[in-house]
Amino acid sequence: MPLEPVEVEYCSLCTCPLEYCENAGCKRVKLEKQMEGVSVSGDAATEAKPDALAGDAADAVGEEKGSGKDKDSKKKKSKSKGITITRTNRNKKKHITVVAGFEHFPEVDVKDASKKLGKKFACGASVTKGATGKDEIDIQGDFSHDVAAFITATWGVDADLIKLVDKGK
Repeated sequence: MPLEPVEVEYCSLCTCPLEYCENAGCKRVKLEKQMEGVSVSGDAATEAKPDALAGDAADAVGEEKGSGKDKDSKKKKSKSKGITITRTNRNKKKHITVVAGFEHFPEVDVKDASKKLGKKFACGASVTKGATGKDEIDIQGDFSHDVAAFITATWGVDADLIKLVDKGK
Protein backbone atom coordinates (compact mmCIF):
# COMPACT_ATOMS: atom_id res chain seq x y z
CA MET A 1 0.00 0.00 0.00
CA PRO A 2 1.55 3.30 -1.07
CA LEU A 3 1.35 6.15 1.38
CA GLU A 4 -0.79 9.12 0.46
CA PRO A 5 0.83 12.58 0.62
CA VAL A 6 -0.25 14.73 3.53
CA GLU A 7 -1.67 18.12 2.65
CA VAL A 8 -0.25 20.79 4.97
CA GLU A 9 -1.75 24.26 5.41
CA TYR A 10 0.67 27.14 5.89
CA CYS A 11 0.32 30.50 7.60
CA SER A 12 -0.12 33.34 5.11
CA LEU A 13 2.09 35.69 7.15
CA CYS A 14 5.08 33.61 8.18
CA THR A 15 4.72 30.52 5.93
CA CYS A 16 5.01 28.17 8.93
CA PRO A 17 2.73 25.15 9.19
CA LEU A 18 -0.39 26.16 11.12
CA GLU A 19 0.20 23.52 13.79
CA TYR A 20 3.45 25.30 14.72
CA CYS A 21 2.35 28.88 14.09
CA GLU A 22 -1.21 29.46 15.31
CA ASN A 23 -0.63 33.21 14.57
CA ALA A 24 -0.01 33.86 18.26
CA GLY A 25 2.98 31.64 18.87
CA CYS A 26 4.91 32.69 15.78
CA LYS A 27 7.75 35.12 16.47
CA ARG A 28 7.46 36.78 13.07
CA VAL A 29 3.75 37.39 13.47
CA LYS A 30 4.35 38.79 16.97
CA LEU A 31 6.98 41.20 15.69
CA GLU A 32 4.80 42.28 12.76
CA LYS A 33 1.89 42.99 15.10
CA GLN A 34 4.14 44.93 17.50
CA MET A 35 5.75 46.95 14.74
CA GLU A 36 2.49 48.04 13.07
CA GLY A 37 2.40 51.81 12.78
CA VAL A 38 6.06 52.29 13.64
CA SER A 39 7.90 54.65 11.30
CA VAL A 40 11.51 53.77 10.60
CA SER A 41 12.77 57.07 9.20
CA GLY A 42 14.97 59.19 11.46
CA ASP A 43 13.85 60.13 14.98
CA ALA A 44 10.19 59.64 14.07
CA ALA A 45 10.65 55.92 14.86
CA THR A 46 11.01 56.64 18.54
CA GLU A 47 8.18 59.21 18.59
CA ALA A 48 5.66 57.06 16.72
CA LYS A 49 6.31 54.01 18.90
CA PRO A 50 2.96 52.51 19.95
CA ASP A 51 2.28 51.32 23.50
CA ALA A 52 1.89 47.76 22.24
CA LEU A 53 5.59 47.66 21.42
CA ALA A 54 7.20 45.44 24.03
CA GLY A 55 9.90 42.82 24.64
CA ASP A 56 12.66 42.33 22.12
CA ALA A 57 11.34 44.92 19.67
CA ALA A 58 11.44 47.63 22.35
CA ASP A 59 14.99 46.64 23.30
CA ALA A 60 16.07 46.84 19.66
CA VAL A 61 14.62 50.35 19.31
CA GLY A 62 16.20 51.38 22.61
CA GLU A 63 19.63 50.15 21.49
CA GLU A 64 19.40 52.16 18.28
CA LYS A 65 18.54 55.26 20.29
CA GLY A 66 21.36 54.79 22.86
CA SER A 67 24.67 56.64 23.03
CA GLY A 68 26.56 53.55 21.78
CA LYS A 69 25.27 54.21 18.29
CA ASP A 70 26.96 57.60 18.13
CA LYS A 71 30.35 56.11 18.99
CA ASP A 72 29.94 53.28 16.47
CA SER A 73 28.90 55.65 13.69
CA LYS A 74 31.97 57.81 14.27
CA LYS A 75 34.18 54.74 14.06
CA LYS A 76 32.49 53.60 10.86
CA LYS A 77 32.93 57.01 9.28
CA SER A 78 36.64 57.06 10.08
CA LYS A 79 37.07 53.53 8.75
CA SER A 80 35.20 54.15 5.53
CA LYS A 81 37.14 57.29 4.54
CA GLY A 82 40.54 55.63 4.22
CA ILE A 83 42.29 53.05 2.10
CA THR A 84 42.53 49.50 3.43
CA ILE A 85 45.44 47.32 2.36
CA THR A 86 44.86 43.65 3.18
CA ARG A 87 47.38 40.82 2.80
CA THR A 88 45.89 37.34 2.48
CA ASN A 89 47.38 33.89 1.87
CA ARG A 90 46.50 32.28 -1.43
CA ASN A 91 48.53 29.09 -0.91
CA LYS A 92 51.10 28.23 1.73
CA LYS A 93 53.76 30.49 0.23
CA LYS A 94 51.76 32.75 -2.07
CA HIS A 95 50.16 36.04 -1.01
CA ILE A 96 47.69 38.53 -2.45
CA THR A 97 47.61 42.21 -1.48
CA VAL A 98 44.15 43.77 -1.78
CA VAL A 99 43.85 47.57 -1.92
CA ALA A 100 40.32 48.90 -1.27
CA GLY A 101 38.89 52.35 -0.62
CA PHE A 102 39.92 54.35 -3.69
CA GLU A 103 36.27 55.38 -4.19
CA HIS A 104 36.77 58.01 -1.44
CA PHE A 105 39.44 59.74 -3.54
CA PRO A 106 37.89 60.98 -6.80
CA GLU A 107 41.24 62.21 -8.14
CA VAL A 108 42.49 58.59 -8.30
CA ASP A 109 41.40 56.45 -11.25
CA VAL A 110 41.26 52.81 -10.10
CA LYS A 111 42.23 51.32 -13.46
CA ASP A 112 45.16 53.70 -13.82
CA ALA A 113 46.22 52.94 -10.23
CA SER A 114 46.12 49.22 -10.99
CA LYS A 115 48.41 49.67 -13.99
CA LYS A 116 50.86 51.84 -12.04
CA LEU A 117 50.98 49.36 -9.15
CA GLY A 118 51.54 46.44 -11.52
CA LYS A 119 54.40 48.23 -13.27
CA LYS A 120 56.00 49.49 -10.06
CA PHE A 121 56.13 46.07 -8.37
CA ALA A 122 56.53 43.97 -11.56
CA CYS A 123 53.54 41.76 -10.79
CA GLY A 124 49.96 41.16 -11.81
CA ALA A 125 47.45 43.73 -10.62
CA SER A 126 43.76 43.70 -11.50
CA VAL A 127 40.60 45.61 -10.62
CA THR A 128 37.89 43.42 -9.11
CA LYS A 129 34.58 43.94 -7.35
CA GLY A 130 34.91 43.33 -3.62
CA ALA A 131 32.40 41.83 -1.22
CA THR A 132 30.77 45.24 -0.76
CA GLY A 133 30.44 45.79 -4.50
CA LYS A 134 33.15 48.45 -4.60
CA ASP A 135 36.21 48.32 -6.87
CA GLU A 136 39.39 47.04 -5.30
CA ILE A 137 42.82 46.19 -6.66
CA ASP A 138 44.26 42.68 -6.29
CA ILE A 139 48.05 42.57 -6.43
CA GLN A 140 49.89 39.26 -6.71
CA GLY A 141 52.48 39.13 -3.95
CA ASP A 142 53.17 40.56 -0.51
CA PHE A 143 53.65 44.29 -1.09
CA SER A 144 51.49 45.70 1.70
CA HIS A 145 54.04 48.11 3.23
CA ASP A 146 55.52 49.10 -0.13
CA VAL A 147 52.05 49.79 -1.58
CA ALA A 148 51.24 52.12 1.32
CA ALA A 149 54.39 54.15 0.70
CA PHE A 150 53.74 54.22 -3.07
CA ILE A 151 50.15 55.44 -2.61
CA THR A 152 51.22 58.29 -0.34
CA ALA A 153 54.02 59.32 -2.73
CA THR A 154 52.07 59.02 -5.98
CA TRP A 155 48.59 60.30 -5.12
CA GLY A 156 49.29 62.31 -1.98
CA VAL A 157 46.98 60.29 0.25
CA ASP A 158 47.64 60.99 3.93
CA ALA A 159 49.43 58.09 5.65
CA ASP A 160 46.95 58.27 8.55
CA LEU A 161 44.14 57.29 6.17
CA ILE A 162 45.86 54.05 5.12
CA LYS A 163 45.11 50.97 7.21
CA LEU A 164 47.14 47.76 6.93
CA VAL A 165 45.40 44.44 7.66
CA ASP A 166 47.12 41.04 7.73
CA LYS A 167 44.81 38.07 7.27
CA GLY A 168 47.63 35.59 6.81
CA LYS A 169 49.25 33.44 9.45
